[in-house]
Amino acid sequence: MKDVSVINLIALGYAIVLGLVMFIFFRTYAIWAVLGSATALFNHSQTINLTKHKLDTRKLVNHLILRFVMYTIVIAFVYFDQRANGTSELTRSYIALLLGFFSIKVGVFIYATPLFKKHRLKDDVYVPIREVDEDD
Repeated sequence: MKDVSVINLIALGYAIVLGLVMFIFFRTYAIWAVLGSATALFNHSQTINLTKHKLDTRKLVNHLILRFVMYTIVIAFVYFDQRANGTSELTRSYIALLLGFFSIKVGVFIYATPLFKKHRLKDDVYVPIREVDEDD
């Protein structure tokens, strides 16, 4: 479970760097990158909170529906805010939003690199799979 928290911290670092880069170079789209990162990080923290306790089907379904609704609301908000500016502005806004949405995925990919492999926590133990003979 601690690995998920480490992934969350890596994703938070990516979100901060993304927000700063977008603010420095693409100031108009920085808000969409930050909004996407905030949405993804909030949903991930809710997922962590959900899986800490006994897994209940009803809570899981409610969480998935809430997650879908949150992403839909954010995408619709970007659309309604940027539709008057033209297709190119809307496309760039969606790209910045997607870069924010991918913060958790980037955290997972960075955590899977060999740089973090030697610093893994003790609960991440490799268990070899025993091959079964066909004669058994």
